[in-house]
Amino acid sequence: MVCADHGAYLLNLTLKEVAQDGEKLAQVIQYCHELYRYDMVLVFSDPYVEAQAMGCPVELEPYPTLLGPAARHSYDRTPEIIHAAKILKMKLDVPVFVSVKGPFTLASFLAGIENYLKIILKRENEASRFMETAMQYQLQYLERLLSLGVNIMIGDPLASSSVISPQMFLKYAFKALQTLVDKTKTHGALVAIHICGDVRPISEYLDKLGADILSIEDIELRTETLKMGGVGTSTILNGDPNRIKSEVDTALENKNVILSTTCDVPPHTPPENIKTMLRIASEYGNIER
Repeated sequence: MVCADHGAYLLNLTLKEVAQDGEKLAQVIQYCHELYRYDMVLVFSDPYVEAQAMGCPVELEPYPTLLGPAARHSYDRTPEIIHAAKILKMKLDVPVFVSVKGPFTLASFLAGIENYLKIILKRENEASRFMETAMQYQLQYLERLLSLGVNIMIGDPLASSSVISPQMFLKYAFKALQTLVDKTKTHGALVAIHICGDVRPISEYLDKLGADILSIEDIELRTETLKMGGVGTSTILNGDPNRIKSEVDTALENKNVILSTTCDVPPHTPPENIKTMLRIASEYGNIER
């Protein structure tokens, strides 16, 4: 999961200029793919693209930061994401995934994260209104993306059991994720769901969504759905070859796994660490280089 921030670092660009320019976004993603030769690319600049388009103030330097809930002024970067995806579809011969936010996480951004986590406990109608606003925006955005022939990765980190209870996941996040998965599948595209943190209490529900891939930290969980992960982001950042090998070994003992980092590669990761992970994996004969 090499994304825009690592590519910007390698090409001596700022994330801000890459995140606001579709051509530069495509450039850094293509550069990383040509450097590492992994098997898919993910168009992801930062978590706040949709939230900013809907009025949330966002700062991109020195790193992406959500400054508050939605206000009146917006800055829509979704056309740049779409432009980057179009370029990569033309230039690359591997699957192109585009990241979108899960409606629960997007609703949390719109209301203010801490505030929304209080609202879902005390004011169900208000919580549902934020969810509906987020869902309607994402359905429209998804329609624009799917017309390009790309695949979709839905990132819903605030739906993790590290943040909300399984009961709240079922009440607010599950149906919304199901809607986005179903819409993506009707277009014949692949759909992945990425949720950080603890998903053990909700793994059964995630497995029922019908997604093609679950990108999760604990790939030892038993699911019918293909899992993606295995190597920790701190492992790839710090680059201890023995630890990288150990995590690759453990991951590839499970036949139902796409080997990957558990989340996007930290921006300042030395390229040799990523190459080490790919080299070790290729020794299993599962990947031809």
